[in-house]
Amino acid sequence: MTRRGFTLIELVVSLGIVAVLSMALGSTILISTRALPNAGGGPETKAASGRALQILGADIRLATSVAMPDVRTLTLTVRDQTGDAVDETITYAWAGSSGDPFTRTYNADVVTLIPSVIDLKFAALTRSSVTTDDAVTVPSDRIRISFGAGSGDNTDVTAEFRLLNARAP
Repeated sequence: MTRRGFTLIELVVSLGIVAVLSMALGSTILISTRALPNAGGGPETKAASGRALQILGADIRLATSVAMPDVRTLTLTVRDQTGDAVDETITYAWAGSSGDPFTRTYNADVVTLIPSVIDLKFAALTRSSVTTDDAVTVPSDRIRISFGAGSGDNTDVTAEFRLLNARAP
């Protein structure tokens, strides 16, 4: 007698083996996806912070005038870069609530530099100057920015930039 198919026992055993293998494969995929860093984690936040500081530093060095309406906003004016004979306005701002983005507005185009900022502060540095016998402070040519970014694994950054063409407000 020749055999033409599988018995019921063979089918049940083979389905059991396939089920165990599928569960093992699914568990492996689940564990490996949990091991991946989440978006906005430490390395991504540090890289975004570095890029933001490079852009900010370049803009500050080119600025012909600087305004700081508050500690969370820095407005720079740079010479014409678009060829329309009008100076460019660049504004760096943070809304002030933890988790809000740090943005750069170039003329009217808004770009998010860091998606989640915890704290941010711009400060114009001053230096002492002696006139007669009184010490007075005068604006210097430096601006300091300090901020904390990220969620969970925070990135704290403080940088100081020198204005080449203007004075701090």
